[in-house]
Amino acid sequence: MTVLYLIRHGLTASNSAGVFQGRRDMPLSERGAEQARLLGRRFAGVPLDALYCSALSRARQTAEEIAQHTGLEPVPLEGLNEIDMGEMAGHTIEECKLLYPAAAAALEENPAEFSAPGGESARQVYARAVRTIEALAAQKPGKTLAAVSHGFVIQAFLNYIETLSPEPRGLKRFIVGNTAVNKLIFEPQRPPRAEYVNDQSHLPPEWR
Repeated sequence: MTVLYLIRHGLTASNSAGVFQGRRDMPLSERGAEQARLLGRRFAGVPLDALYCSALSRARQTAEEIAQHTGLEPVPLEGLNEIDMGEMAGHTIEECKLLYPAAAAALEENPAEFSAPGGESARQVYARAVRTIEALAAQKPGKTLAAVSHGFVIQAFLNYIETLSPEPRGLKRFIVGNTAVNKLIFEPQRPPRAEYVNDQSHLPPEWR
C-alpha cells in the first residue's frame, strides 16, 4: 500500500482577494506562511519517504515547512503546477464574467468543459494530474509520500478517484482549503481511494 498526502499550498494575497493566479508565481502571504508552519508541525511525526511540490513558489514554500520537520528535500514537479489560467490570470471571477463570459460561465456551471483563454483546459489539467500523481504512487510502492500542489489540480484528481474516468465527468466547483490535507491510498489491483479529504485540523477554526 502506498500513501500519498496531497496538500494544497498556503494562502496568498491573490487567494484573499479572489483573484485567479494560475501560473503566476505568487508567494505566500503572512497568514499563508503561518498556515504552512502549522502544517509542517502536523507532519513532524509522520514517517515520510519522499516530498514533492509544484514548481511554483507558493507550493515550494509550503513544502519547505514540511521539510523542516522531516529532513526531506522537496522535489519540484511541473506536473503538479496549477492550471494555466491564461488571460484570466490576475482577474476576479466578476471581472472575467465581463471579459470572458463563456469561459467564466463554464467554470461556474460546468467545470469539466472549462478552457482558459490562452491557457489550459480542464481536460488538459485532469490528464496531467492523473498522469503525474499515479506515476508518483507507482514509482514508490509501499512508501508514504507527500505532495504540495494547487486547488484545480487536486480538484481534478479527487474527481478521478470518484469516477475513474479517463476524462473529467461531473467535475465539481470544489476547491479544498489552503494547506488542506487529502490522504490518498493506492493498493495493487485496486482503484485509488481517499481516506479523508480537505482536512485542515492543524489550523485554528477561524482559518478553516
